[in-house]
Amino acid sequence: MNDQMKERMEDARSKKVVFVSSCLLNTNNKVLGLARYPGMCKEVFDTLHKYDLGIMQMQCPETLYMGIQRWWATKNLYDNVGFRPFCRNLAKQVVDYIQAYEQVGYETVAILSCDGSPTCGVTLTSWDEKWGASPVELDYNEALVEGAGVYIEELKKEIEERGVEMPPFYGLALDDESADMEKILSDFEMFIKGVCE
Repeated sequence: MNDQMKERMEDARSKKVVFVSSCLLNTNNKVLGLARYPGMCKEVFDTLHKYDLGIMQMQCPETLYMGIQRWWATKNLYDNVGFRPFCRNLAKQVVDYIQAYEQVGYETVAILSCDGSPTCGVTLTSWDEKWGASPVELDYNEALVEGAGVYIEELKKEIEERGVEMPPFYGLALDDESADMEKILSDFEMFIKGVCE
């Protein structure tokens, strides 16, 4: 490629992208009662901006499948033959983007999601056999268990099956009101700094 052509094809872009769960960019997609911020978690995006990362918003499987006024649910309620293929189809779209970026030498730096979610948890999800049937008073924090949510499991499977390089996944535990927000954000910045080095 001659210098003139190369110059024409270069601009200010970082060529680094982060895929982000919908509710981190738009808390209006969260199940009612779990939003800790009015619109987006600004501190998370200030960190991404600081490291010159582009942001791709992933779709919210729960909102598209069950709507905004859905009941709270644990993973065992979503882990079914209708919802898993639905999540897989959404995952395919994300991996299409990851492959498109990879083809031109861009880097998918990370996939950010929401720990504790039955669908988008990375290291923390929920499971409780008492959930289901008629709605009753249940404590969501008592249902938290180690593991990934349905959508994250399907996204990882799609990445593996396509032979695309697996980006690091990171879950932000923003649903737990007892969690220390400063520590969550500090740990997150350390993670982003690490993957960008």
